[in-house]
Amino acid sequence: MVCAHEFVATIIKINDGDTITALVNNETTKIRLLDVDCYETKKNARAKFQQKYYGLPVDEVIKNGKQSRKILKKILKDHRYIRLEWEKRDSFGRILGKVYLDDIKSAGVIDVNRYMLNQGGCNKYVPKNARKKSKKKR
Repeated sequence: MVCAHEFVATIIKINDGDTITALVNNETTKIRLLDVDCYETKKNARAKFQQKYYGLPVDEVIKNGKQSRKILKKILKDHRYIRLEWEKRDSFGRILGKVYLDDIKSAGVIDVNRYMLNQGGCNKYVPKNARKKSKKKR
């Protein structure tokens, strides 16, 4: 990813498994984990889409979404700050970015996006135009 912006942000709230509200340059904004698609935590249009796309009952979608949110909360619980790399906002005004944590215990860095894909019960995000193409091939 070509990074146009890199900031340290202050975590305010974990919205769901792939969205964080944070203070970025003194502005409260939502950060959407780039390339990550976690299940929804409420019954809404996106949850209904995920139900059809992944072939799951909507209650299972919601259950999985709540579990993903718990996992993201757990990994971020001891961190007040995140490092954020991003280059654009989505149509909802959210920052689309990669989130990193400095892990003092291991003296390393945790890629939160990758962690959520591997451990958080999330899927790789597939853009709408790619979903349409893959449906045509089925």
